[in-house]
Amino acid sequence: MTQPDPDKPEVHLTGRAVLNMTPQQVHALYKLRVDIFVNEQRAPFAEIDDTDIHPNTQHILAYVHPGSGPNYPFGAPDPASPLRLVGTARVFGSPEEQHIGRLCVASDMRGYAISRQIVEQALEVCRGRAAALDPTTQRSVVKIEAQTYLTEFYASYGAEAVGETFEVDGVEHVEMQLVLD
Repeated sequence: MTQPDPDKPEVHLTGRAVLNMTPQQVHALYKLRVDIFVNEQRAPFAEIDDTDIHPNTQHILAYVHPGSGPNYPFGAPDPASPLRLVGTARVFGSPEEQHIGRLCVASDMRGYAISRQIVEQALEVCRGRAAALDPTTQRSVVKIEAQTYLTEFYASYGAEAVGETFEVDGVEHVEMQLVLD
């Protein structure tokens, strides 16, 4: 059995609807997204929206154990939890037209491939939802409104840019799509 690398966090992924989260989990989710999208990226859009609370919206949550002792190499734990939420994304929409959005990772946790793990988990959720479709008459498309600097990242999963670039609160985006087979 290999020992975990003390210089690399072990990521724990889970998926939940907001209605199945504790108040502390919802707080950590919204705090992380506001810290990144509103404070860091200076995007003044309504970060918390009605899509979050929809019962079919699945929030992918990436947690790490912060460590122990005075250093806490991977940050401080969330209130009422031994873990720290460091990344998230959400999956929503019908099985025929699904969306992945609000992907973010805490700034001090970038470089550990956490976003890749989150997207892989989000695509598994999409594939699970698409499994209910009749493959002879239906197909599932995953849509992503990607910030333009992330197009290569999403292309590595097979997503392709469609249409022209557009701005959302001063941030350039492009719609990307991936057809699930």
